[in-house]
Amino acid sequence: MTPLFAQIVSTKKPDGKTYKYLHIVESYREGGTVKKRRVASLGNISQYSEREIEQIIRTLESLLQHRTTGSIDDLETHRVLQFGVPYVVQFLWNQLGLSEAIRHALKDREVTFDVARYVQAMVIHRLVDPSSKLRLFQTLDDLYLPDAGSEPWQLRHFYRALDYLMDIKPQLERALYSRLTDLLNFKLSLVLYDLTSTHLYGHECPLGEHGYSRTHRPDLEQVELGLLVTPEGIPITHEVFAGNVSDKETVPDILTRLKEQFSVEQCVFVGDRGMVTEKNMALMAEAGFPYIVGFHKRGRIVSDRLLEEFADLANYVQLKDNLYYLEVPRNRVEDDEKSDGVRYILCYNPEKAAHDAAFRESAMAETEAGLLALAERLMQTRRGRKPTNKGVMLKVADLLTKKGVEAFFHVDYQDGVLTYARDEGALAKEALRDGKFLIRTNTTFPAGDVVLSYKTLMGIERAFRQIKNFLDVGPVYHWNEKRVRGHIFVCVLAYLFEQEMQVLYRRQWQREAEAVRAIEDEKERDREQAELDQRWYSGEAIVRELRRWQAVHATFLGKEFLSVTKASERVRSIVASLGIPMPSKTIWVSESGRVQKMD
Repeated sequence: MTPLFAQIVSTKKPDGKTYKYLHIVESYREGGTVKKRRVASLGNISQYSEREIEQIIRTLESLLQHRTTGSIDDLETHRVLQFGVPYVVQFLWNQLGLSEAIRHALKDREVTFDVARYVQAMVIHRLVDPSSKLRLFQTLDDLYLPDAGSEPWQLRHFYRALDYLMDIKPQLERALYSRLTDLLNFKLSLVLYDLTSTHLYGHECPLGEHGYSRTHRPDLEQVELGLLVTPEGIPITHEVFAGNVSDKETVPDILTRLKEQFSVEQCVFVGDRGMVTEKNMALMAEAGFPYIVGFHKRGRIVSDRLLEEFADLANYVQLKDNLYYLEVPRNRVEDDEKSDGVRYILCYNPEKAAHDAAFRESAMAETEAGLLALAERLMQTRRGRKPTNKGVMLKVADLLTKKGVEAFFHVDYQDGVLTYARDEGALAKEALRDGKFLIRTNTTFPAGDVVLSYKTLMGIERAFRQIKNFLDVGPVYHWNEKRVRGHIFVCVLAYLFEQEMQVLYRRQWQREAEAVRAIEDEKERDREQAELDQRWYSGEAIVRELRRWQAVHATFLGKEFLSVTKASERVRSIVASLGIPMPSKTIWVSESGRVQKMD
């Protein structure tokens, strides 16, 4: 069969005009030379409109058994897929070598399905639409999963994957830690640890216990989640404890794991006041870990005497706009821990102080309104038994304790008359506590560095908020202990990817900020800085932007493909900052239905 093709031939006429003729040309070989001859001429195409030319093409195509071009009517769309989050997570997943790590850890087990495939799908789903395994199974076709293979998904394998994941948790955490230290180029010199809870439904999980509920559901059993992270918020390891465990009881396990599982010999342990016990301090010293711990403003160690003695803010050093500090002599602190090298740093946050004062004033005003209403009711004449002193004071106590202001009022009830007044002395003492907290450390760091290190502990609190709210860890519906642990492990892995995105993005942002600071022209520098400030994203914001990036599964002339929608400028900036290449606009789908990546 000799190939035919269209050819446009331009001819200049004596009148000076150029005419274009459309010919159907056949190529053939004569000896060793390839020649062409005209099979047909379709005339001067300059006289035809674009629409008329398209009609000619369609007429010719009607002679063909298999069409090669088509119109918009030949495009058939099937569904829209979540593309942005899966695309980025799979790139980072492969960088970390997670599939290989999971398969290697399970190589000696008789596993009948690809655990890595199921774990990856669950992690992506946590970031895209945190919900049940059943919902994930029902909506798998709405996710871009090119690495998923061609084996049909099975719901039971999602639950079994949680079991296998917990079997290899130590090996997988070590592999991730090793790979992340290489990719993100960090050396662990500071670790932050905190604890939170998530509640369970049902009473079958052995870990489920009633305890201090941070989710404000004391009626439900819960489990405790301890998370150890780097200063940038990258999770190193986590542990799930029984729901009634106290913060201080979890520290020994975490310290042992840090030293034995991750071979960390020297780093500073940063924790909150709940971790502070003499036993834990001794364990840290034995492990060779210096510590930085904080104390709440109402704690015994943060005494009235201490706050009164160091009330003059003019003596404090300004660290940032919203943070001041003062290192105080250890003999001024009422602390049983007086070992050598212990230091105390009193900190003040004016923004928090304003918030504390406003919150207290609001509580005082609401309580006064309640006391006034009670006093007016008592003054009204009524039939029946008169209120007793005890009964009235119980009502007063209820009003005061409900708002936590029982220490700030003088209240008296005599002869049917209720009187009350603010205790200005107590209020003045309480005002000294506004925005204050105390840090204890045995490090030799400069005081400013100690304060900043403790301040980064708030990053863990943010991590917990994101794991519980953004990734929706709880409530947990699993009843099997292993699967409760596995579910939480998947959530922590999802948070790891969200946090890695943030770290990579922020590092690139900071490099750009340094370049902006080097601009000499002040107006241009301010303009560039303002533009850069608009692109300061948290990990949560990055994931939110990526969720908006989609792909369309469609068919055109019998061929299946994914058409990646145009990425917004924000998404393009994020992807570039993460060091990830933009995908092809079109991604083919094979006859088996499997997505085929295009280079």
